[in-house]
Amino acid sequence: MSRGFHRAERGAALVIVLFASTLVLLLLVTALTITRMSGRMTARQLTAQGNAYNAASAGMTNALSWFVHQRVQPVVSFAPTGTDTENATIGIVRTYTIFDPGRVIGRYEVRRTAVTDVSARRGRSAGTVWRIESNGYVYVQNNSNAGPGASGNTILAQRTMRTEIQRLALALPANAALSAISGRNVNVSASGRILGGTNGIGIAYPPSTGTPRVNGTVTGNPAQNTTNGSFSLSSVFGVTQQELIGMADIVVDDERDLPDPMPTMSLVVIRGNATFNPTKRLNGSGILVVLGNLTLNPQSNAFFNGLIWVGGQLTISPPSSLTGAVIANGNVQLSGGSEIGEIDYDASILDQIRLQKGNYLFSRTPWIVNKGNG
Repeated sequence: MSRGFHRAERGAALVIVLFASTLVLLLLVTALTITRMSGRMTARQLTAQGNAYNAASAGMTNALSWFVHQRVQPVVSFAPTGTDTENATIGIVRTYTIFDPGRVIGRYEVRRTAVTDVSARRGRSAGTVWRIESNGYVYVQNNSNAGPGASGNTILAQRTMRTEIQRLALALPANAALSAISGRNVNVSASGRILGGTNGIGIAYPPSTGTPRVNGTVTGNPAQNTTNGSFSLSSVFGVTQQELIGMADIVVDDERDLPDPMPTMSLVVIRGNATFNPTKRLNGSGILVVLGNLTLNPQSNAFFNGLIWVGGQLTISPPSSLTGAVIANGNVQLSGGSEIGEIDYDASILDQIRLQKGNYLFSRTPWIVNKGNG
């Protein structure tokens, strides 16, 4: 009887161990399955959120393009038509397929009611500064005749983003090859040339600031003249320094971080001094803003087409060719040498800059208003 009793105990223990082992395995399998499903759901949700962000960003880019391509500038009314959008009643709307088998759709909406002229708040004239809000959606489209919020359609993720766009002005102190803050602080050596041509002044400077020292060549219509125009950055470009930095294609602390060559027709801001030499040359086009001093060393072979604004001293050594216009807020020295250092006024280049860079640009980094679903 005793042996039978012990065999019964061992049998019961074995059953308990088998049951416990099975239960543990089931729990582990269940936990693994839940973890995998959770990971997949998280990955899908992150993907949906990323697609919603991309949709909202695309909406802002499309809205900027709409402003840029309007015939009448500045734009004083946000009024997309049927050629600009899928639904002119709403605003600028685009819908596209993300995953066709699952009927997953992407969509952005830049609503008429969410685009606001904020020029007056910024102290600007009407139509100069606009705030844009863009909604990006990712949703399952069960109702093909309606948008993301309609009955039957399930929104997987939504992002709402805002930004501001602003027109970049281009108001020179004078139509001159060189506009200098002080006449007496301009020194043109024998190998220096400042050419205003038939349509521009050679050297322009404020009244009662003396006259330039000229040993080289200065021509124009007239060669020298005074101007009451403003030399400040905000007056020339119509924006503050911080706004200009926000609108720039490239912003660096000095010339060492500039790409070589610089992109054509770009807005470049150098926050400090810039010194170009034979190994780091100034070669580009568009708008160059140097908040400090600008120095073109001998044999640097500088070649730039566009507008250069200098906050400090300007030193130009040959050979160099600057075509368009130069504005200097400090001393100006065109140094001598066996070759030529030249500033040449060109109204056609300035008009091209006004056309390409003087239009609306993003003036603030886009920010997320709300994260929406997910």
